Amino acid sequence: MDHTTIKEVSVYRNGAYITRKGQFELKQGTQNVLIEGLTPTLDPATLTLSLNDKVEGSNIRVERYSIEQQNALKKDLLDQITKLQNKIAIRNDQIEILKKNTDFSNRENISLKEMDDYIHALPQKIETLYNEIAALQEEEKELQKKLQEKDKEVHSYIVRADLKAKEDGTYPFMLRYYERNASWSPSYEVHAAKDEKVTVILKADISQGSRENWKSVKVNLFTGDPSFSAEIPELYPQELSFYQPPVYGSFNGMAMNARVSMKAAMPQEAEEDTCCMEAQETLEEVRYDSASVSQNETMMAYELEGLYDIDNRNPLSIQLTSHAVDCSYHVVAVPKALPYGFLAARVKTQDIRELLDTYANIYYDGTFLGNVYLSPDQSKEDYDISLGKDEGVRLKRTQKKKYRSNVLLKGQTKTEFEYEIEITSLKAKSTKVLLKDQIPVSQDKSIVIETDTLSQGKLNKETGEVSWDIELSPNEKKLITIAYSVSWPKDKQLSL
Repeated sequence: MDHTTIKEVSVYRNGAYITRKGQFELKQGTQNVLIEGLTPTLDPATLTLSLNDKVEGSNIRVERYSIEQQNALKKDLLDQITKLQNKIAIRNDQIEILKKNTDFSNRENISLKEMDDYIHALPQKIETLYNEIAALQEEEKELQKKLQEKDKEVHSYIVRADLKAKEDGTYPFMLRYYERNASWSPSYEVHAAKDEKVTVILKADISQGSRENWKSVKVNLFTGDPSFSAEIPELYPQELSFYQPPVYGSFNGMAMNARVSMKAAMPQEAEEDTCCMEAQETLEEVRYDSASVSQNETMMAYELEGLYDIDNRNPLSIQLTSHAVDCSYHVVAVPKALPYGFLAARVKTQDIRELLDTYANIYYDGTFLGNVYLSPDQSKEDYDISLGKDEGVRLKRTQKKKYRSNVLLKGQTKTEFEYEIEITSLKAKSTKVLLKDQIPVSQDKSIVIETDTLSQGKLNKETGEVSWDIELSPNEKKLITIAYSVSWPKDKQLSL
């Protein structure tokens, strides 16, 4: 029997690719080998065995122990535990007997001295028995731990193979497979400071539940997910036809629907069994100079420097990258939604192109401000990282007019709207504010929207968003007016 040691793990957002290494002690000729110690959560269809070029492999298969084999492998430990439990039970019985013998009422021909000697010796005898029980329980506890390890071992996968060696010797080998019960998730910290720079720190929270500890392993992280189907979807004909009501006839005085035949929309593919195949690979140790980030054809890769311990069901947090980018601070205000603004750090999207869509903890000068979801649009030049609520800018949005009238000559109903936005700075220095509001967007040519005044705001005609770049002096207040009208055919209803 041969055991292996995990040397390298490539962890994906879901699952991990494991590299294990070991050695065979082989005699010249052909022999059957057994590799134990594999996890019960691996995908056996992905396992490959790599051998030295002086060894030929055949009949490689991944198996599990049968129930009979499992019981046989655990029998010795179970027998030892049973013997210990019997010894403990015997000593407990002895204690009970000693205690019962203190009742001398029904015993004759016993002297006072004999009773006195027995009573004085009793505590020592009972204490000795209790000490023996405690020692036996500790021994049983250790055996139970070994039994748990053995139970994990017998429920795990094993690999059998027929190997042919050219000569006696020790030969290295390597196993690789996909481990289902492992994952990593990214987390960010964004540290802002007064020097108009933000430091973006990417961390990885790695966890695995393979029922074994990964000790001193090389770690690579990938942003992909091998558990997601890699099959390219196909498009099948979308057949359209007019609805035809069912035809009814009579049969023995009862109505009967006409039968309709349908064919399957998609063909069913027969599942094929996959088997473990041998892979001839070099066994040279791969060396890395330093941690790095790279983009391959399908995903981002993070190659970590050094070796790590990742214990079973005990997540590990690792810092992957940290880089500072230039930014400019301003306040983003959306008074239609909230009566206060948000401090934002505007960065170039190009500077954070490696950012993954996820939540980030936000800090300003070391003060924790909360967390925000980061999802930069790479098609835009700039991206605003929210640094949380800014209580130094107050907003008030008031509806000044909502007037409905009928335009008789055009047969239309018209409603006029006017809003006033009051923005006030409570800061002791000048503040740049990006103010946002909106007007409706028509989805029907019979609904006509006309702007009256936007107070020099910039209108995005596709989205209806209106924005203003404002600079407020200390304690300054400004008023912004936005007015527009909506017209539509008077014989139709429109909810406004």
